Amino acid sequence: MEKKVGKNTDVSEGSFNVAISRLGENLSATGHAHRVSADYVRVVRHFCYWHAQHATPGEVDESKMKEFLGHFASCTCPVSSGGTYRLCHAAVSHFLTVLREMGLAPPVRRSVLPEDVVLQTFHEHLTKVRGAAETSASLYTRHLRPFLQGIYTDGKFVFRTITSRDVEASVAHRAALYKPKTVKLYCTALRAFFRFLRLTGEIELPLEDAVPAVPHWSLSAIPKYLQEEQVTALLSSFNGDTLVGLRGRAMALLMVTVGLRAGEVANLKLDDIDWRKSSMRLGKTKSRRIDYLPLATEAGEALAAYLKRRPPTGTRHVFVGLTTPIGRPMTTSAVSMAMRRAFAHCFPCEPAHGTHVLRHTLATGMLGKGATFKEIADILRHQNIETTAIYAKVDFKGLEHVALPWPEVML
Repeated sequence: MEKKVGKNTDVSEGSFNVAISRLGENLSATGHAHRVSADYVRVVRHFCYWHAQHATPGEVDESKMKEFLGHFASCTCPVSSGGTYRLCHAAVSHFLTVLREMGLAPPVRRSVLPEDVVLQTFHEHLTKVRGAAETSASLYTRHLRPFLQGIYTDGKFVFRTITSRDVEASVAHRAALYKPKTVKLYCTALRAFFRFLRLTGEIELPLEDAVPAVPHWSLSAIPKYLQEEQVTALLSSFNGDTLVGLRGRAMALLMVTVGLRAGEVANLKLDDIDWRKSSMRLGKTKSRRIDYLPLATEAGEALAAYLKRRPPTGTRHVFVGLTTPIGRPMTTSAVSMAMRRAFAHCFPCEPAHGTHVLRHTLATGMLGKGATFKEIADILRHQNIETTAIYAKVDFKGLEHVALPWPEVML
């Protein structure tokens, strides 16, 4: 029989000791410095003593951790607490994760909002029935959440009571808060949702026809792109002596020479690169098909330089996080944020750039070198050639031949 500690007998001393050992192994495996690991273990041993002697009975969860952190002001434990509040919070959070992995703590209790079930069902409809990309489905559900919260009354959704005036009022409210492009996306999500409700029999009226059109045309703006000297400055800004710099330069070159999106960079795996053929395979694309692209020499060299110093990790993703826990695959937002930081460093006086500006730069550069719209569409993987037509606006040499001469004014 395992020994119980103090007044609180929810978790045995032996189980805690095993969990502390596993915590140390996890911290070491994820690249935490020895000093940080030692600080974490010291805080966790303090928690174990406090939990056994002073904690109120009950499961080890976030409330217990909060109770532990709150007792510091009046702490009389003969164990060194050590460290700042931030360090202690991080330590007990890591420990709680280990306890959950061992089954010694209950799983995370996520609060389920009334609209979550509806949005989850709609999300599955978009991805499994309509064939929408995961990112598009998530974007639609995120925009629909405020609308559903606004029509939730008396503990339920009564979709049959929605009127065209309700729809118009909702769009008008969003239009007063957001840019036309965002409002147009909201309207698109609404139309898709109302079609879904009609398909499931929740409503009978075609409310999608009541969603007003937003005057925002996709080809009305000139695409933003970087000049050649700006691209050179951006690529030169990455410090080749650091792993972070090598990773950033490789990601930037994949976007500006191959035309990858941020999500495609994040999802790129080691098995997707064919070094002998200098090509790449993209599996998780916006169009949900497998694409093959040439790997530019400069991008390939940057990738090789990064991979030679990439930290050892169990994941097959090419780009991984370099802060603790080291080795986790980078997310789409992490890739975008890394590029935004590079833009801010190079061009501090200019408006913020998103990663798509690098795709635009590739397209305009190809156009300037005489590439056809079909060739550009193939590289950018546009399904409709009309999407590529926007780059005609930056083909200034071509526009010179179609511009009419300005008539002289005779006085």
